[in-house]
Amino acid sequence: MKTIAVVIADDHPLVRQAVKHTFRNKKEIQFLGEADNGIELLGLMEKRVPDIAIVDLEMPQMNGYDTIYELHTLYPDIKIIAFSGFLNAANQKRAIEMGACATISKTETSGDFIKALEAVIQGENYHTDVSSSYYADPPGEKKDVVLTLREKQVLSLVVQGKTSKQIGEAYNISQWTVDKHRSNIRTKLGHKSLAETVRYAIERGYIDSEKE
Repeated sequence: MKTIAVVIADDHPLVRQAVKHTFRNKKEIQFLGEADNGIELLGLMEKRVPDIAIVDLEMPQMNGYDTIYELHTLYPDIKIIAFSGFLNAANQKRAIEMGACATISKTETSGDFIKALEAVIQGENYHTDVSSSYYADPPGEKKDVVLTLREKQVLSLVVQGKTSKQIGEAYNISQWTVDKHRSNIRTKLGHKSLAETVRYAIERGYIDSEKE
């Protein structure tokens, strides 16, 4: 059985303990560490990069949104579960845009937390009811693609003809990270031509058509 390495960031020790206790019977789950805020969490990455990070959205010093953004940029392979005691459509959408692949309220049951973790392990998204509109197909409409903020930024430069090296220099990230984002974008969009991708980016305001 493969071991799944997990870290958790929340400024309340009791919450961290409660989450860890939720997975006490999941022998494959190994908690590598815990942090009070995003800065501490990023520090844990220097020792070992986990498979999953559970991040509270409301934390001091570095909040959950900035933490998720940094994690997704520096370690794009990490699956991020965002959770909050005040989850609503607005902050859930923002967490998704920053790079979270699962969002869950602290008021959910232990079973829901386990389902969320199992989903991201399988490479799937998980959401509570409040976020369903960001993943579910609207009646009679084609499902839109959810790109993270960084993916939108990379896309805006890709359609302008920038190379991975140039994009990396623009956002101070490695060329490998840019290539990973480009791969994720291609997978999500499923476009067969650059023209189709350019049209998609213009329609959603990622680039200014008058500059093209």
